[in-house]
Amino acid sequence: MTPELPASDAYPYLEEALPGFHRGRVLVKAAGDSLAVLGFIGTKFDFYRFANRLRLAACFGGLQLKGFTDETASGYDGLTQVFFTWSAFERYADLGNDRPPFRELFKHHPRSRFVELATACRAQDPEGKLTEFLIQQSLLPVHEAHLARYRDGDPYAVLTLAACIRHIFAHGHLTANPYRLPAQSLVVICCALHDFLLGFMREDFLRRVQLAEALQRRASTTANG
Repeated sequence: MTPELPASDAYPYLEEALPGFHRGRVLVKAAGDSLAVLGFIGTKFDFYRFANRLRLAACFGGLQLKGFTDETASGYDGLTQVFFTWSAFERYADLGNDRPPFRELFKHHPRSRFVELATACRAQDPEGKLTEFLIQQSLLPVHEAHLARYRDGDPYAVLTLAACIRHIFAHGHLTANPYRLPAQSLVVICCALHDFLLGFMREDFLRRVQLAEALQRRASTTANG
């Protein structure tokens, strides 16, 4: 029988997608497979499923579409990437036991990052075509309400764009040119949303790992003191 790889050597592809994964896995195993050491709920399998979903979002390299222009195909690439990334974020929010507007998850994240993201998205869509399209096609009242807040100038509601893109792309009608917004502008918006969410999940996870390691060291020092 092949021996199990050390926790620091298993799943190198997950470590690449989620820096600190190996350290987190060591902490979870040492805690009897409890995610509470990282401030999460659920089982270790929920944690692994999240990491694999994040890897999919991080490694997505585009679709192969026949008969589409390069511009339109790139628009669908952007929509699909946001679909994967928001899906990973939903799993992360489940681990963190948080719900929209995710105040608990984001309480350690600089609020200036939201302003920067909203500014970047508005620059690509100054007429608000994407926002208005998503409002008209919104399938959930809560999405419509937060989209209206973003439209009216609230930068902290900007992530509703990602939530709605994922939901409407999966269950409604969303193309690469909503209300004739150029596909390239849509791509830039989708990339900005993806980068923000991926960066947040990686930073927040590593913060949790570092905090858990610090507490573990303090407990060890106290026990040996």
